[in-house]
Amino acid sequence: MTDLAFLAAHAAVRLGADDVQCAPVAPGATLPLCVTPRSAELATSPEMFVAWYRSRLDTIDTLLDACGALLWRGFAVPDTAAFGRLGALYPAHANGYTAGAAPRRQIDGQVYESTRMPPPFRIGLHQEMAYMPAFPRLVAFYCRQPADAGGETPICDMRRVTARVPAALRARFAERGVMYLRNFAAPGDRADGLAANPNLPFAAYHRPWDDAFGTTERDEVERLCAERGVGCRWLDDGSVTVSHVGSALRTHPRTGETVWFNQASAQHPNPRSMGELSYRYLQRMYGTRAAFPYEIRYGDGAPMPFDDLVAIYDALDDEECAFPWQAGDVLVVDNMLVAHGRNPYRGARDTQVMLFD
Repeated sequence: MTDLAFLAAHAAVRLGADDVQCAPVAPGATLPLCVTPRSAELATSPEMFVAWYRSRLDTIDTLLDACGALLWRGFAVPDTAAFGRLGALYPAHANGYTAGAAPRRQIDGQVYESTRMPPPFRIGLHQEMAYMPAFPRLVAFYCRQPADAGGETPICDMRRVTARVPAALRARFAERGVMYLRNFAAPGDRADGLAANPNLPFAAYHRPWDDAFGTTERDEVERLCAERGVGCRWLDDGSVTVSHVGSALRTHPRTGETVWFNQASAQHPNPRSMGELSYRYLQRMYGTRAAFPYEIRYGDGAPMPFDDLVAIYDALDDEECAFPWQAGDVLVVDNMLVAHGRNPYRGARDTQVMLFD
């Protein structure tokens, strides 16, 4: 774990002290390292910023290894097209967002909406697509328009979280792994009770499989699942359950550190992951349905009690950091080293995302 203030003192020299300055986003913050331009060209010319960034990709990767998250603030990223050109410097995640959990529209090229979860709800800290055999190395967020209030993207240093998890619990999860059972609704399926509540649309929690897989053909869903190494089981109501057993901890390929990497806490249905009201509401609505959208078990198929996750929630809460978005901000996070979420908000909010390998 790197002291962010110490890293900031040296990062500008490595990136070019005449071009940028670096500091924690707020005094005492552990994440992210905020980089701002000294050069007027980097603040006004999207082409100059992309060229400058391209020439420093190796240095930027090294800084991400050290701190896990870089916030590029005040640079020339005026619109989605400029964000996309910056993202073109990286290889896109090979699987795109096929079979991804959250409803999310493709905006342009590899730029997606960050989420369609309704504004009143909080999205818990998680590492992107940790429920899949292949997941992105980096996640980049772009703030095109900040919310009137709230709407931050909280982040969390997973090295620090891993250190907080009791050793016996780490060993248990490392030995048993995590089983993810994710059910995608039949096309056109909209539960009446959920659809009637404008703050809790059915599709926000239970994504239809034609949307998740980009096809209306069952054979194609099965092919895409097999291609990605996940199980596929059709239910009598026309929904499909996708399954995968993943490791609970992984070794970072660049730093060699072992970190907590799974979505057990994010996809386990309980009041702490979803909020008390949402949990009770969904329990009532799903009492007679074929499958809950998310189910988490241990890798051997045994149930995972809520009590086994309490220490994880506590560690995530203790390490969470959040900062207000500013228009034009770009946040790049190492997906293994840093988890992210979303706070509730009011007003319009436009935060976009790209996934990189």
